[in-house]
Amino acid sequence: MRIFLLLLFLLCGSVQVQAQNKLTDSLLVALASAPSDSAKVLLNCDLSKQYSLSDPLKAIAHARSAEALANRINFKGGKAKALNCLGYSYLLLGAYDQALACHFKALKISEQLGDSSSILASYNGLGIMYTKIKDQDRSIHYYILALKYARHSKDQLGISKIYNNLGNVYEANQEYPKALTYFSKAAKLQETLNNKRSLAISLYNIGNLYLNFPQPEKGLPFLFKAIQLQNEIQDSMIKIGTLGSISKIYEAKGNNDKALEYARQSFELALQSASSKKISQSAQLLHTTYAKLKNYEQAYKYLLVYTEHEALLDMESQKKVSAEITAKHETEKKDLENKTLKAEKEKQAIKIKHQKIKLAFEAAIILLMLVLMLVLYGSRRRLKNTYLQLQQIHTHMQTQNREIKRQKNEISLQTLVLKEQNEQLEKHSLFKNKIFSIISHDLRAPFSSTKGILSLVETGNLSEAEVRHISGILVKDMDVALNMLNNLLVWSKTQLEGSVILTQPLNLHQLAEDNIQLFSSQAEQKNITLINSIAPGAVALADKERLNFVLRNLIMNALKYTFTGGEINVYVTEQAKKITIAVSDTGKGIATKNIEKLFTEERFTTLGTSSEKGTGLGLMLCKEFMQSLSGYITVESKVGVGSTFYISLPKAAIPAAQKNETEPVYS
Repeated sequence: MRIFLLLLFLLCGSVQVQAQNKLTDSLLVALASAPSDSAKVLLNCDLSKQYSLSDPLKAIAHARSAEALANRINFKGGKAKALNCLGYSYLLLGAYDQALACHFKALKISEQLGDSSSILASYNGLGIMYTKIKDQDRSIHYYILALKYARHSKDQLGISKIYNNLGNVYEANQEYPKALTYFSKAAKLQETLNNKRSLAISLYNIGNLYLNFPQPEKGLPFLFKAIQLQNEIQDSMIKIGTLGSISKIYEAKGNNDKALEYARQSFELALQSASSKKISQSAQLLHTTYAKLKNYEQAYKYLLVYTEHEALLDMESQKKVSAEITAKHETEKKDLENKTLKAEKEKQAIKIKHQKIKLAFEAAIILLMLVLMLVLYGSRRRLKNTYLQLQQIHTHMQTQNREIKRQKNEISLQTLVLKEQNEQLEKHSLFKNKIFSIISHDLRAPFSSTKGILSLVETGNLSEAEVRHISGILVKDMDVALNMLNNLLVWSKTQLEGSVILTQPLNLHQLAEDNIQLFSSQAEQKNITLINSIAPGAVALADKERLNFVLRNLIMNALKYTFTGGEINVYVTEQAKKITIAVSDTGKGIATKNIEKLFTEERFTTLGTSSEKGTGLGLMLCKEFMQSLSGYITVESKVGVGSTFYISLPKAAIPAAQKNETEPVYS
């Protein structure tokens, strides 16, 4: 009987998966045959919502397609929907700062259009974001605004979602009974509406909340019911957290085997989602569970996974960026209010001025009539005096007009100066953010990993062999951190104000020889032959320090990915106006699909032939340095054969007398 029920459950789950896939396929077919661009925008938004159940990266791709198309056809309503979809997808990946920026942009457009449904979605999304970054006051503020719109439009589903989100806020504030009340109200409404997706979320929140009560096992029925609904609608993203909560309850009751079983299921789903946020949470759960079972090898394995993806999330950096986005939004809003008030005052002043001018004209007309009457009855002298007075008034008015024009020109000049100052400030701010982003993302991971390793060693439960193995890992992590720090120092120096590029003719043979000597000991360790095939007379125009940095990074990468006993050759090809330096190796090569990721801020990297680690930062900075030298960098590679990196520079024009010298020297 149990086997029959299991088969029936699996069959139902398969039918639900097929139904979800069928819905996705039908949306893709509809997109391919959409009658208009605006229809394509809305269909891309629907596909983004559908993929957010299982694949956030595809959800982001369709949301971006919708935004780009909406921009092209000036479909503002569609752009607001696309930005809200994009914000929700970034939430699933844990990129809260990017999600916050998307919802603010959507809110600004929606308020201009007066679109209540999009405003409601933006307010709700902003409430979620501020809950995630623990800004509870702003979170409640936006939820109350969203609730106002939902009640006004009698949107019962919207009201239930906001109840659920308010429950999350009160749970974060440790007001657990109040949180349970809101979660229960949300679940009751969603059950009445038969909305399985929202009901699954509320049931998960109720079950997870019981971890804070004396009898956490009371949450299991809610969590298992949530799992059933998530299987029906194929919502793997929320299912990851639900499985994790079940594992935590079993762990709290001392059933570590059950806790490990559900923690593994949660981690497997998290890996499929490609969400650093989900992978980090599941890996931390497995690390804790294995540590309690005293399986320190597995505990260390999942600790490394946790630290790696936690570094990618970089919550502190996101909080700083989110604070800047919030401040910018509130400043813009306040500026808009001030401008509106100022415009009203100016409008009123202009109205009063017009009235005064009108009265002045009326008075002038009356005066003119009196003058005419006096002319009829008076003398020519009095008429002449009146004319002189009018002429003086006219002269005075012209003087005032010139003064007004002068003041207007001064204001325009001041505006241009302020604009230039703002652009300079923004440039400095972008530089600062880029530095903090690189340091927090790339330097934090090796040190977090080192801290975890030292924590495991400190327990005293590791064998001597395990300590030696972990020490080897620690040395490699420190090499990666030191190399990254050196690259950052060189790059940061070039970004400082006052840094100049000293372009001069450089002897490429000597430059290559100096760098080859620098890595000779590393080459000997891997039995790799370094060859300098550059002719002594090869010369290029470049900054010596920057070109040294690029050549050093390329040789270092070649050593990293060349097999033991291999060969690295540095040679030059010359053309009429440019000279190209090539660094060629017989290493593992790069797959075609990964070549396009090089030299970008994605900083793609793999392990070397001796498991050396890298960050991809060096190649990104190499590209930036080559652009600053009016050159460029390219690569050719074949997997299993090797790679060749080319750096092209302007060719130096050397006088004939200097060409005849045996050994030209450049400084």
